Amino acid sequence: MTEFIVFAYAMLAMFVIQSMQRNKRAQRADSQMVTMVGWGLFSLSSTLAVLLGAVALALALGANIPLPPGFEAPLS
Repeated sequence: MTEFIVFAYAMLAMFVIQSMQRNKRAQRADSQMVTMVGWGLFSLSSTLAVLLGAVALALALGANIPLPPGFEAPLS
């Protein structure tokens, strides 16, 4: 399931980036839908980066965070 989500995210991100580049070359304004999807992807990426960074920092500082099965903290 994770692989599908990553694949769908990558396809959507590439579509938005390609659409914006094509519109810039043609000197057209981006549609509102492309702009909103772009902002949504940016928000999702930023939020996940901050959350995963906080988890990594907590693990580096020695916090005991319960991880899902199959994951192991490298600094345990």
